[in-house]
Amino acid sequence: MQFFLESIKKSAMSSKHKLKKVPLSFITNPILQKLAQRRVAQWNQHALHPKKIQIQTLLDYCQKAAQTEFGKEHGLATVKSYEEYKKRVPLRLYSDFEHYIDKMKNGVKDILWPGLIPYFGMSSGSSNTAAQHKFLPISMQQVFFQRKMGFDLIARYLALTKDQEFTAGFHLGLLPPSTIKVENCGIGIASNPGIMLRHLPFFARQATIPKRPIRDIADYDEKLKAIANTYLNYNVHSISGTTCWFSVMFDNILKEAQMLGKQIHTVSEIWPNLRVLFGGGIYAAPYKKIIEEKVGRPILLMDNYNATEGGVLAATDSLEQEGMLMIPDRGVFFEFIPRSENIQVNPIRLPLWEVEIGREYSIAVTTCSGLFSYIIGDFIKFTSIFPHRIEFTGRASGVLSLTQELTSFIEIERSFASACKANPCTIIDYTATSEVGVDHTGKGRYLFFIEFEKQPENLISFLQSVDNELCQQNRVYKEHRAKDVAILSPRLIVLPKGASKAFMKALGYTSIQHKFPRIINEKRKNLLFDLINNNLEI
Repeated sequence: MQFFLESIKKSAMSSKHKLKKVPLSFITNPILQKLAQRRVAQWNQHALHPKKIQIQTLLDYCQKAAQTEFGKEHGLATVKSYEEYKKRVPLRLYSDFEHYIDKMKNGVKDILWPGLIPYFGMSSGSSNTAAQHKFLPISMQQVFFQRKMGFDLIARYLALTKDQEFTAGFHLGLLPPSTIKVENCGIGIASNPGIMLRHLPFFARQATIPKRPIRDIADYDEKLKAIANTYLNYNVHSISGTTCWFSVMFDNILKEAQMLGKQIHTVSEIWPNLRVLFGGGIYAAPYKKIIEEKVGRPILLMDNYNATEGGVLAATDSLEQEGMLMIPDRGVFFEFIPRSENIQVNPIRLPLWEVEIGREYSIAVTTCSGLFSYIIGDFIKFTSIFPHRIEFTGRASGVLSLTQELTSFIEIERSFASACKANPCTIIDYTATSEVGVDHTGKGRYLFFIEFEKQPENLISFLQSVDNELCQQNRVYKEHRAKDVAILSPRLIVLPKGASKAFMKALGYTSIQHKFPRIINEKRKNLLFDLINNNLEI
């Protein structure tokens, strides 16, 4: 770690231009260091003994919501234990909450949570729901918890590095706009990061860039160019955002600097004190090499696992151990459903203190915004318990997500159906995956494997039809595909006859009940390439 900080100092010493610093940082840094030490100690203690605080959280929420419509329907007033709670409150998907949420969005009070919910975080639908977008309630109590979660990430970084100069630099948030659409009764609808940007503490606001109006530019291509054009002379120490966006932004920064006549080749020549990236939203490992090539030296990537439903749920706490440490004391009660369970038929559900190492689970959360045993739609695996560390292993509904666009297999199926109609052909089977770091750009694209019975006359036209329909099906995909800002045009590999059957056999799927997987992971993608390269011989 000392070597890492020394490399930053050398980078700064070699810099030839003066950088703008954060005012009053010499006052705030000692205070932040002490607060970070205190928080990490508290977090570590609760991580070793999560049962007490998790039970307190659950019973507190049952009492607070007892007189709501949901609370009366489920008898929350008399819940005294987790076992009793499980009997009264079933697991639910977004579609099961939708009729409650519709009332709340229309200004009706006391539905899932006491009073009026001030915000709804808009999220792309990734659960087993027909909704293209989810509108998830966010109470002021949850906002306060999420503010503390944001500090948790910084506290962990400071505990790991003992960085004495962290607050001297700016924090760049590569986040969605902070604009909030005001609807009935003053209720605001926005992305969760957009809502949180409105509630930053005073010092955090001073140290955070971009400022408005750049912060609220909706077009990502324009936003990245504006950031590059405005903040080259700022002393940037940290950046947060979805991991896959970092390399895209760095390309814009380098391009803008070179257009201004600067003879530079790496980001560290522009921001020599950049020391940490707070990433999340996707599996980060494939991006790290590309990011470090563009930065020009090693850089820390502090990962976190977050959800609009409850904020940051886990974060990097070690540079040696795999996984992210769960946060048991920030207002979320967790339940876990083994992956083998059918969530529709009274599945096994376990609290945090009863899970097992190495087993995959789906997560359900109970929050201070009125979501009770809500299934997020993600799969995780525990790499350790007491303390509980997790790693993200996939999404329950099967989605492609390069930049958190969360394209579902249903959206892909609709796009293929539309393309077949526009370009007459017959498909035997297909599967989809993604690839990153295409042509060393750091950007990604979708990769489709298709076995045709009858090929379209023009494969390029067919693929364009699929791409166009995906833009119609998924708003975020459309925004991130525009001008190739972060997602490139998809790639098509035509499978030879018999490939689908051979792939199923290789997976051990020999029963007629097994279905050809519509979305595959990296391991299965490599298996499919091996089959193709070896003429499908198993």
